[in-house]
Amino acid sequence: MRHKRNGIWQPYTWLDYYTNVKHLALGLLSLGFHRGEKLLIVGDNAPQWYYAELAAQTIGGVSVGTYSDLTPGEIRYIAQSSEAAFAVVEDQEQVDKLLEIKGDLGRVRRIIYWDYKGLVRYDDPILMGYNELLRLGEEYGREHPDAFEESVRCGTGDDVCAIIYTSGATGDAPRPAVHSHKSMRASADFCLDLDPWFGKDNVVPSLPPAWAFEQWMAIGCHLLSAAILNF
Repeated sequence: MRHKRNGIWQPYTWLDYYTNVKHLALGLLSLGFHRGEKLLIVGDNAPQWYYAELAAQTIGGVSVGTYSDLTPGEIRYIAQSSEAAFAVVEDQEQVDKLLEIKGDLGRVRRIIYWDYKGLVRYDDPILMGYNELLRLGEEYGREHPDAFEESVRCGTGDDVCAIIYTSGATGDAPRPAVHSHKSMRASADFCLDLDPWFGKDNVVPSLPPAWAFEQWMAIGCHLLSAAILNF
């Protein structure tokens, strides 16, 4: 991956990807996340979104992606509908939205943010910084050296891996579509059959990963082809 920050491209290797996913997953385990629980993700395209989604999935969890421009009420609906247990959000804007509706999110035990700007004086105990979760994961990994790989081995293609809310359904609210690893893989394989990607290809994700198509492309096709994502 490469992420342009302050005009400079920041590169991320496959080892960076693996390490972030592993330590986030172990950090979630240390906080009591268990198989089948839902991880709500709110933010724009960034490496941390993808790390968080795969972290939840490697320990048997389910990712629930939402758009960064949703209102607090819209986020409340998705969090309640999906029964989200943890949330990973981008920045102060998203943290403020979740804190506004915190009283209606009884199942959400932690809100983890990856952009620290403006949040240094926030002291709500439900909040945790991304780097703190990584450190918890490192500590948990030293105490349970086989936990991550064993959790991955326990997974199957039929396990539910993501809940994606439709944006074009009739009615007053979006509807959840439940996806397994097998269904996501089949869609990504089909896309690559139509348009093969290669390891040196540079890809710019144009859609937020809350869309099913972006899940197939920027996660599925990316991992299967080893192409480079550019945010």
